[in-house]
Amino acid sequence: MKIYLDMCALKRPFDDQRQGRILIETAAVTRILEAAASGTLTLCNSAALAAENCRNPNPRRRARVETLLDWVGKPTPATRSVLDRAEDFARQGIRDMDALHLAFAEALQVDWFVTVDDHLLSRAASLKLGVPVTDVIEFVREQKL
Repeated sequence: MKIYLDMCALKRPFDDQRQGRILIETAAVTRILEAAASGTLTLCNSAALAAENCRNPNPRRRARVETLLDWVGKPTPATRSVLDRAEDFARQGIRDMDALHLAFAEALQVDWFVTVDDHLLSRAASLKLGVPVTDVIEFVREQKL
């Protein structure tokens, strides 16, 4: 199974763990990473993930996510079709980086796009997407990770 974790999900383990929701979502992301390490599923990397991480103002957090992305593998470069699809999503009200992540997920033909972003989850529900979108907790629960 191939999944695309967006940047919000990838950064979740590096957020303030004193908040209950963040702690639970971190546990779910950790389960996903463990499943990837064991070969149960495959994580995807993209130029969008690399670019968004480069914009992170916290150097320690940026370095940790960069290490994680390096572990996932070489980022898939952007193509004209990915950029065009991202523009289509943006016209439908999806924020620019989220639109780009969704476009990459479709191009990579992932089985699931996984996030912790409530706004993206609610917007994605109203779009016709080529990939199912879910939150990390539901993904872990459904996949029995």
